Amino acid sequence: MLDIQFTSSPPDLSELLEDENLRPAIDLINKWYEGSESFTFLSSGSTGTPKEITLSKKFLIASANRTIEFFNIQSSDTLLLALNTSFMGGMMMIVRAIVAKTHLIYIAPKNLTSSILCDLPPIKLASLVPYQATVLLRENKLDPFVSIQNLLLGGAPIDGTLQQKLFALESPCHFYHTYGMTETASHVAIKEITHNPSCYNALKGFSFSTDDRDCLVIHYLNVPLMNWKTNDVIALHSSTSFEWIGRIDWVVNSGGVKFNLERAEECVAIFFHDQQIHTMYTSYKIPDQTWGEKWILITEEPLSALEIDALKNYCKKTLGKYIYPQDIYTIKKIVYLPSGKVDRISSFKEATRLSI
Repeated sequence: MLDIQFTSSPPDLSELLEDENLRPAIDLINKWYEGSESFTFLSSGSTGTPKEITLSKKFLIASANRTIEFFNIQSSDTLLLALNTSFMGGMMMIVRAIVAKTHLIYIAPKNLTSSILCDLPPIKLASLVPYQATVLLRENKLDPFVSIQNLLLGGAPIDGTLQQKLFALESPCHFYHTYGMTETASHVAIKEITHNPSCYNALKGFSFSTDDRDCLVIHYLNVPLMNWKTNDVIALHSSTSFEWIGRIDWVVNSGGVKFNLERAEECVAIFFHDQQIHTMYTSYKIPDQTWGEKWILITEEPLSALEIDALKNYCKKTLGKYIYPQDIYTIKKIVYLPSGKVDRISSFKEATRLSI
């Protein structure tokens, strides 16, 4: 664990160059204080090879200020970084600390535990990917977020099981799910995770529309005016709020019935929670001669024949009689990308390799 104070002078982080998770941030910090006006980042790589994206310092500062204003972050506050800074989610915690001139506590992701979090001083804002939160809640029944005032969860969907566990904590921490991309320098919309489902609401300076695929289009209202087309299918509630449905990349067309794998997985999460089935899982779609495409469920723990039948019946009842996992594979461990997102493609390849 490391406590860094950001002021008008750069902190000396030369001893931390061996930390592969922090090394990209050290490079940014040095260039920032040297006066660089643009920085290059890697996209998350959730649907392919990560690509390089260059953003201006002004754009990064504007993003940081939106979050600083939203959470009323002061220079006397402390932020927490426990993400890989090769990607935008981790890097923007560094930028926010620089802009707000706050303390920043860094914990290497591999060292993140509930006991370490509980011993921290008060944290105004932290950011994790949902998988990290899931692992922390597995460790014990204590609230690992008791020292954190506001926790951003982003980079991947939050399933029903994780939501139920967060609600059960009755934590003093406020949990938020964020929506954003590398191109937008982190989140452009945010929603608090509560018992009452809510929409993502735009941060200042953004509005939303949809294209002919019902996918989200993000509009940056400041100078220079910019638009970003996404592959995220949404239900648009207003120009500043939307409900996320899923990636268009993962729409399954099975016998003419279309559905999103992410929404289907929400049904699985509820079933597993109700049946007290404790296993990580993901999904994939493959071509099928009869149906066109079919839904494949991949779990870390094998399901019994009775559990499989009950799951399929629950999905048919909840989602529609033609929407259920038509095959279920077991894998030793779900594969994750360095950004913290599930690697569906590699997980499926590993599951099929094991089933041969």
